[in-house]
Order: sequence, then C-alpha cells, then structure tokens
Amino acid sequence: MIIHDLTLPIEEGMPYFKGDPVPEIRQFKNIRKDGYNIKEIRMGTHTGTHLDAPSHFIDGGKTIDQLDISDLRGRGICISYNPTKALELPEEHYDIVLLYTGYNNDWKNFKTFENFSYIKGEDAKRLRDYGVRLVGIDSPSAEIQNSTDFETHHILLGASIPIAENLNSIPLSKLVGHSFEVEVMPIMVKDGDGAPARIIALEE
Repeated sequence: MIIHDLTLPIEEGMPYFKGDPVPEIRQFKNIRKDGYNIKEIRMGTHTGTHLDAPSHFIDGGKTIDQLDISDLRGRGICISYNPTKALELPEEHYDIVLLYTGYNNDWKNFKTFENFSYIKGEDAKRLRDYGVRLVGIDSPSAEIQNSTDFETHHILLGASIPIAENLNSIPLSKLVGHSFEVEVMPIMVKDGDGAPARIIALEE
C-alpha cells in the first residue's frame, strides 16, 4: 500500500487569504531555557490544508465537531480539472472526488493567494447530483476569487457536502485517474466553521 500525504505543512510565512488572520508560529517555550519545547500557533480556520464545514456559509449548518466522521473517509478518485471546461465524472460511483488543478505546485512562492483555481457553479451541481460525500481541490478556495454570491460553497455546503481545500498539488498529481481510499482528519474545533486537516490517500 502507498500512502499519499495530501497536506501542506503549517509553517512560518505560509500563504493566506487577504483579510484573514496572518499565520504566526513562534517559540513559546525553549528546551534550553525551560527544559521543554512548545510552539504557539495563530491562524485562521481556513488557512493551509483545511476542511470547510457547512456552517462556513450555511446558517444553522453543521459545524466541524458535528460532522459524521464516517463521511470523511471513503472511496475516492482524482480528476484533472480546469474550470473553463466541463467536469466529466466517471460512471462508477465514488464517495469522494478530489480535483487536481496544479495551482499549489508553487505554493511556497505565494504570500497571499491570487488568480487561484476554483469549482464553477454548474460543476458543483454536477458533484452534488453525483452523490459525493466530500469534495477536495488543490486550491485555497473552491470559490472563484472575489465572488459575492459564493455560489459553489452554497451548492455544496448547502447539500451538507464538506469541502477540503488547499490540498498539496504535487502528491495529488500522482493520483489523477486513480482510485484510492481517502481519509480527511480535521481538528475537532468546537462550533468550528472549518479546521486545519490532515488528508491522506491510501492506494493499493
């Protein structure tokens, strides 16, 4: 079995959305001075590789801690995706669809995110009607930049389909056209609208 880690590291200087909290990681305790190490981390719930809960955009929607963990794992497929073209879904059903765009290939060179890939509204409807339990994309958001109606989020989260965002493009590229098991493990933030997540794909 091959385990693919699709998670971007949380680190100092990592890119973030303009207007979101600036990520900060500092040494809070030092082993030489205090006898042990502790780091302090400050960041928004939608920075780095993370999972959007329905409550991110849906009033009364489920929060991260209310999600059924069994819905966050399942049989998945990775599809190469370009929002300027129609999304083609396989006839065979998969629980989880991960979309590869290549946007995060150079993520370390970003300070903030600009001109990123997204899922267009009609494709969000295709995914919803296909019956997925979870959708993922290697882009900081499933929404087109500067959207005012947040159509894609409302379509997916409104159907209680969580969205995994900011996947690592490099390992994800190796999975295009493949089927595998996916496990999405968000931090259990009480009443969280989202949370950082470790996301892996297990391929036989």
